[in-house]
Amino acid sequence: MNRIQTGAALLAIAGMLGSLVTACNQSSTQGAPNASNAPDKAQEPIELVFYGGQSNWTDEMFWALYGDPIKRRFPHITPKFIANSSTPLEQLVTAGATIDLMLVTPAGTRRMVLDNKLNYDISGLIKETNFDLNRFDPSIVNAQRDIAKGGLYALPAFIQFPILFYNRSLFDKFGVPYPKDGMTWDEAYDKAVTMSRTVDGVKYYGLGTNATFHFKTSQLPLALVNPQTNKALNDDKVKQVTENFTRFFKVPGYEFTEKMSKGGDLEQMFFKDQTLAMFPHFTNVSRRLPDTEMLNWDAVSLPYYSEAKGTAPSVDPYYLYVMSTSRYKKQAFEVSAFLTSLEVQMGLAREGFTPAIRDKEVQAAFGKNNKNYQGKNIGAFFPEKFAAAPPFSPYYAIADTSLLTAISKVVTGKKDMNTALREYEEEANKRIEDQIKSEK
Repeated sequence: MNRIQTGAALLAIAGMLGSLVTACNQSSTQGAPNASNAPDKAQEPIELVFYGGQSNWTDEMFWALYGDPIKRRFPHITPKFIANSSTPLEQLVTAGATIDLMLVTPAGTRRMVLDNKLNYDISGLIKETNFDLNRFDPSIVNAQRDIAKGGLYALPAFIQFPILFYNRSLFDKFGVPYPKDGMTWDEAYDKAVTMSRTVDGVKYYGLGTNATFHFKTSQLPLALVNPQTNKALNDDKVKQVTENFTRFFKVPGYEFTEKMSKGGDLEQMFFKDQTLAMFPHFTNVSRRLPDTEMLNWDAVSLPYYSEAKGTAPSVDPYYLYVMSTSRYKKQAFEVSAFLTSLEVQMGLAREGFTPAIRDKEVQAAFGKNNKNYQGKNIGAFFPEKFAAAPPFSPYYAIADTSLLTAISKVVTGKKDMNTALREYEEEANKRIEDQIKSEK
């Protein structure tokens, strides 16, 4: 989702508009706070400015997904969207421009929200409007409370987490049974070895992924930075997870490049070239999927570590932050709450966005307006149990990029595992120290 391809996205807009018009014209506003179930007394015309944050949304996508539903629900509010591709956040902050709401994941929270002092605790507004947080998986709320040190700065707009996508046609071609829900990583590795081969001069790869997806959503308790000491961690869990993903890039006969070991080229290989059999990736890929005639895909649960059987990865939410600079904080909160309502979440789910709320009706509607999901294992997108999110550190993103570099060094044969992990720890700590100094 955070790497939406604009051209593909535009193709989906017409369908999105249709579904969201239908969904948001429903009379029910279930999920919105009490304050938004009745018109504002003053009905003062206002403008609310949304910043794309980490979403990489186009203006067309914003209006299809959020802008039009907001206008129908709140006629006195005029949404305005600023894409991050058009205006850097730093430029807006320096100019003192008003931003009311911004989409950001936990990994981007320090850089985009906290460093710019844009965080605002909405706990009082939640209490005032009797907003029910129980519609969300507790792990999503707990992760936000961790970020806000007991408060809440944002509500989740939608979520993502890794599952295992695979190419049915390649498995059929080589006569190998499809992956199954509930596989272990060891079983996935065996399949990767079997599917890695060269046929008619074409090299096929069993499994490849961007390991950073799995650091921040690990099914095992995994912290890359100690939030008390701000020091990078290099413990047994870090080594276990690193070794798990490194082996997939070292299958006998593989020829992984440094770029591929860092996640580059893999989307092209899976979605277009069809030379990658299995691709652990975030759930929100609906706008990347070509027509099913072009890619015969399906999905299963992400493979499990043996000691975490039945536990899905932790959720990586897109939070909709209410900005401290907003002149209309209450209205901004009411709009963000409305975007978690049943009808809006239903519209998102129909297009293939993983909804933020726990609702069987919404889950049943998932992908209904996208033919690429017909006949697919939709259950993989809705696991019963998520792992807890790692403890929040404002310096997490520094550590995970350093760890990815360590993986690349091992994959390309430049370093052995122990040396690479030691250098990761040293590099991450130096970069964290430099960042802390720059904040003083």
